[in-house]
Amino acid sequence: MEIDDVRCLAVLGLRRSGRPAALLARRKLPAARIVALDEGDAPPEGAAAELRAAGVEVLLGAAAVLPSAVDLLVKSPGVPNESAAVQEALRRGVVLWSEVELAARFLGNRLIGITGTNGKTTTTELTGAIFRDAGLPVAVGGNVGHALAGMPDAVPLAATVVAELSSFQLEHIERFRPDVAVLLNLTEDHLDRHGDYRGYVAAKLRLFENQVEDDVALLSAGDPGILVEAAAGRFAGRGRRLWFSAERGREAAPGGGPLDAGVEAGGRLWLRLEGRRVGLCAAAELALRGDHNRQNSLAAAAAACTLGVPAAAAAETLRSFAGVPHRLQVAGIAGGVTYVNDSKATNVDATLKALTAYRTGVYLILGGYEKGADFGALAAATEGPVKQALLIGVTAPRLEAAFAARAAAAGSRATPYVVCGALEAAVLRAAREAAPGDVVLLSPASASWDQYRDYEERGEHFLKLVNELRGVGPS
Repeated sequence: MEIDDVRCLAVLGLRRSGRPAALLARRKLPAARIVALDEGDAPPEGAAAELRAAGVEVLLGAAAVLPSAVDLLVKSPGVPNESAAVQEALRRGVVLWSEVELAARFLGNRLIGITGTNGKTTTTELTGAIFRDAGLPVAVGGNVGHALAGMPDAVPLAATVVAELSSFQLEHIERFRPDVAVLLNLTEDHLDRHGDYRGYVAAKLRLFENQVEDDVALLSAGDPGILVEAAAGRFAGRGRRLWFSAERGREAAPGGGPLDAGVEAGGRLWLRLEGRRVGLCAAAELALRGDHNRQNSLAAAAAACTLGVPAAAAAETLRSFAGVPHRLQVAGIAGGVTYVNDSKATNVDATLKALTAYRTGVYLILGGYEKGADFGALAAATEGPVKQALLIGVTAPRLEAAFAARAAAAGSRATPYVVCGALEAAVLRAAREAAPGDVVLLSPASASWDQYRDYEERGEHFLKLVNELRGVGPS
């Protein structure tokens, strides 16, 4: 659809993405009718007033119905497809876009788009830090930080935009095209939203479909899910395909060609730039812990250096980057026990990766909102590093069943578990039982929406509980 042909545009969902999308549409389409809809609770205080002052019609609650003459519906990522307005748009054949599609129509910057089941936020923020530390203009946003719709006219054209992109944001694109598209991994997630794994993967792979020959598709050669999609020929688009792998000593990409970024047998990270192999730094020098962060570091460095950042500058950032909140974030030490906030681990694969950072003495807090995941493999994988699993949230009964089944199969090798219900009870129990040198790890393998607004609120609650154990004030 051509944006100049729009005479009536509606934006559905008025929080972090929807509000800037409505303001962008009002600013860029002066002759069009712009209507903002929110079917749920009232939007954040002041948002409705701000939109009305800008000339946007605002319809809330029961009044948030799709206008009769609407040409285009822009949907915020948090709005489910079961929404009444979305279903009405589909029934009428109204064009449906995500917020990032609208933003891209007015954003002329170079764009790095980063997706995957896990590691998106860390890799996005790390890529942005590489640009900043190198003295190059950059803006970080998308599913983290600022919405892309807030960037046109606010971000200089010389800046590179680094965007974390979720399946929710990608499922309704039309022409969205990143200069560099990064796919970190593919494992089961968001089945409650997409219906099944195929629907979820199809949304992720849309990141590549509009790329042209001058663009780059940067893919993990070590991820089984990605390899299945590549072998089946499901990567659309004409972007130049580059492969990276965190497996030590690996040289070959899928298909037999040379790898484009990897780790030497001795542990040094490297990139292939303009046909020449360039060293970065030793894996032991990386600031980020965990096996998965070798991959995240390689992906960030490769994405940045593909667009001209010097490899030496990227290496310096890899050595110093402190990480992101709620992702293997050390919350503090109390009584010799280290408390780690990994609230952003909202699926099983993320928790499995977190466990690679701590080899033994872990009290693991699991559970939250139900997304339909299978917890059987997780229960088995905890054996060895985890002293006890502490189960919370709506998924606690299914987690309990998975650990009980594993106990029946594995006997004394199985990980002990206890149902705590709430995060506070789990933290207090872990504090009573953990010994100096142990780790209490909040890595829930579940979303947070059963008890918290989002994973950030859950992580902040954990930080508060740890500070209380330490006898200090709020962080």
